[in-house]
Amino acid sequence: MNLLQIFLTLSGIIILILAIDIAKKQKFNALHFLVFLWMWWWLLIFTFFPNALNTFWHFFGLQRWADLLVYSSVIFLVYFVLLLLTKHVENKDSITGLIRELAIENSDKKFIEWKEVFLIRVYNEEQVLEKTLEEIINKKYKNILVINDWSTDNSRQILEKFWNKIVLINHLKNRWWWAALKTGLEYLKRFWKTEFIITFDADWQHSLDNLDNFFKEFEKDKNLDIVLGSRFIEKTNTNVPLLRKTILFWWKIFTFLLSNIYLTDSHNWYRVFKLNILDKINISMDWMEYASELVESIYKNKLKYKEVPVDIKYSEYTLSKWQKNGNAIKIALRFIWSKFFR
Repeated sequence: MNLLQIFLTLSGIIILILAIDIAKKQKFNALHFLVFLWMWWWLLIFTFFPNALNTFWHFFGLQRWADLLVYSSVIFLVYFVLLLLTKHVENKDSITGLIRELAIENSDKKFIEWKEVFLIRVYNEEQVLEKTLEEIINKKYKNILVINDWSTDNSRQILEKFWNKIVLINHLKNRWWWAALKTGLEYLKRFWKTEFIITFDADWQHSLDNLDNFFKEFEKDKNLDIVLGSRFIEKTNTNVPLLRKTILFWWKIFTFLLSNIYLTDSHNWYRVFKLNILDKINISMDWMEYASELVESIYKNKLKYKEVPVDIKYSEYTLSKWQKNGNAIKIALRFIWSKFFR
């Protein structure tokens, strides 16, 4: 045997051992097991019967049988990259879950019964955070649950000034939008008895004057599960930049094609929903694409929804933060990955 044959033989033995090991550990996945065996089979043939592959190259339209091996290897590489990405996502989810439990365990546990609660995710909002909280408090709203998503500026110090007016949960590591909101939702399920949850931005974009629009819809239809804010359902006092408006237009088309629900504003964080629908919302992504997954959950679970007009205040500060226009492609790719490959 030459060196190449020795190398391929050893590789085949390792692949076979891995396949058997997967089965023994009861982590059996039929697709993975068959791929392992298929690779082992072709390595065996290539090692001991290299000329046998010549009979196949005409069928595949290749000039040399070795090209078939190269192209097959590329396919395997893509497959294993997807496998590694899946494992990476699983590990990330486990870390997020651990951070969530630690955050809830280390928080002040307050058992409260109230009609509504504001759920706010905070990440580096020191410039406007105090103004946002004061506005809510001055409007006589009493229940504010804030998830400090490991802010690295002075946001935590500002939040601690409101210790007697808010409930504060601190993440030990930044986990992004939905992970932070899910921490708050899990906390509410365990310790609060409330009917309505208001997801509200910490960056002073949302207008409290719009909140009556949400609750009027719930009063008109007791079967409503969720009311979503929209910048475009009718003309509002929203200064959306033209490029952002164009991106949001195409995004609602994208969300409709993948989620089967047409919303006039599919990525608006201002929403009110009932606590009792939380078990029906299955969202796997932590980043901004969670908004599209939420729309998909509404469709799959046949949740009753309504859109209402809201005013969003864009400023130089908010436009300079995370909601950059270039993120749209990244969000779309993440959503596609979540929908088809997880």
